[in-house]
Amino acid sequence: MTAEQSKLEQQLAKLHQQYMERLQADIPVLASQVGALVTLSNQSDWRAIILPLKHKFHTLAGSAGTFGLPQLGKLAKNLELQLKDWMAEESAPDLPAINSFMTIFQQVQYAHQSGHQVMNLTSARLDLLHDQKALIYVLEDDEETAQHLTLTLATFGYQIQSYTRIAELDRALKTKLPDALILDISLPDEEQSGLEYIADFQKTLDEALPVLVLTSHNSFDHHLQAVRIGARGYFVKPLNTTALEARLQRLLAVRRREAFRVLIVDDDQLLAEHYALVLQGAGLRAEILLDPSQIYEGLNRFRPDVILLDVLMPGCSGPELAQLIRLQDEWLSVPIIYLSSETDGERQLAALVKGGDDFLTKPITDTALIVAVFARAQRARQLADMMTKDSLTGLLQHARIKERLSHELQRSERTGEPLSVVMLDIDHFKKVNDNYGHLIGDQVISSLANLLKQQLRKTDIIGRYGGEEFLLILPDCNQEQAFGLVEQMRQSFASLPFSFDYQNFHCTFSAGISQSKATDETDQLIDQADKALYSSKHAGRNQTQFYQTPV
Repeated sequence: MTAEQSKLEQQLAKLHQQYMERLQADIPVLASQVGALVTLSNQSDWRAIILPLKHKFHTLAGSAGTFGLPQLGKLAKNLELQLKDWMAEESAPDLPAINSFMTIFQQVQYAHQSGHQVMNLTSARLDLLHDQKALIYVLEDDEETAQHLTLTLATFGYQIQSYTRIAELDRALKTKLPDALILDISLPDEEQSGLEYIADFQKTLDEALPVLVLTSHNSFDHHLQAVRIGARGYFVKPLNTTALEARLQRLLAVRRREAFRVLIVDDDQLLAEHYALVLQGAGLRAEILLDPSQIYEGLNRFRPDVILLDVLMPGCSGPELAQLIRLQDEWLSVPIIYLSSETDGERQLAALVKGGDDFLTKPITDTALIVAVFARAQRARQLADMMTKDSLTGLLQHARIKERLSHELQRSERTGEPLSVVMLDIDHFKKVNDNYGHLIGDQVISSLANLLKQQLRKTDIIGRYGGEEFLLILPDCNQEQAFGLVEQMRQSFASLPFSFDYQNFHCTFSAGISQSKATDETDQLIDQADKALYSSKHAGRNQTQFYQTPV
């Protein structure tokens, strides 16, 4: 390679980097404008909202391919054409059409992220935190607030390092970056504010550090300054630590969440293995099913978020298998993506009508496969969460936790592994509501839910069974092991400080444990845990007891 060619490549690489940095700024702005589309039906001049958005997608569609992002360019072009069609309509698009548009835009976001990895998505890991404690730095010059915050977050299982001066924090950041930073923006003894310091520090990073802001200021200008330095949360003192921890948990959830599960049904083993390796390399879990007749067994064992389904298979076609899957209500909402070399549009539509959600034409690039599957999986899990989880706690609802217990009980019977069920109830919860109000009561419930999610294993299942009552399903766990887990959480919850009118108070819970036997039914096992809980309450509360078989 000549010196001139080398220089050209360096220039191209620099342009590519600049383009990627521009995308980093432009995509969140686009996301905000796309989100505003849901209000179109309420706007008299709705075309005025669509027109600038159409222009931005036109620009993106024309540039992305040049900088090595052909998938992003194609998606942007599709969205531009959709907006153009809407502009020609007499009335604003309806909500289903807007939801469809947003689904495609999600793929734009992930196509952009995949490009930001310089097309090395197959080696990217999306579930980075696994089970290790998240490291959180706190900059707070008020000793009482810092102590309260540190104690609370440590109880939830975070690794906390607290600092009172910017110089101390600066040394720590230059030694090791945390998973998130919580900082007070008003520091009277410092020459610069917390916002000014972190704004300068963020410029030295390739990827912005997640920041949560603490402040006594509630003005628009302060909110705007926080947004401009990339703040992901803004909390006005007196601090609601429950709300802050909930935001922190959501902030880190992407790296901590269970990997999306993809079931690949294809009779070509080599091709299926290639897809599986590509998806696993991107941090998803993939399982291969070569025999369509084993579909129900595969679904029940693996419980996929997405199904990749070959259209042409001997003995049972993809559309036939999709219809067979849809016969069961439990699998109606799982996205099915067809894979085929079929390019005839009418035939693709005919296949989609028979139980499918999307159609990918072979050959498909690795990046396109990851983007399509990831977008579908995330959307499916979001919808499943909305339908099955309690809005306050994010835990499974009453009916769903019972359904999961039924599945786990069947699995326990098959494998012979122990299964424990725990019923928890917050002690004297009515007094909490009476003394401090229902808003504080909700904070107590949310805090216990978050504590359970933090301290239990990924394989454990948690549900909000009633108002202040929780049901835990602990697979592969006997009652002695369950007792140890519950006692640890009971002591953590009892030490958790809650605040009302600048005064701290504490809450406790009581628990009952039952262990399954071969003859147990779902309701019977729950009833046993409930009776053990009653025994704990009757014995004085703030304790855990086992179910005792009546003599």
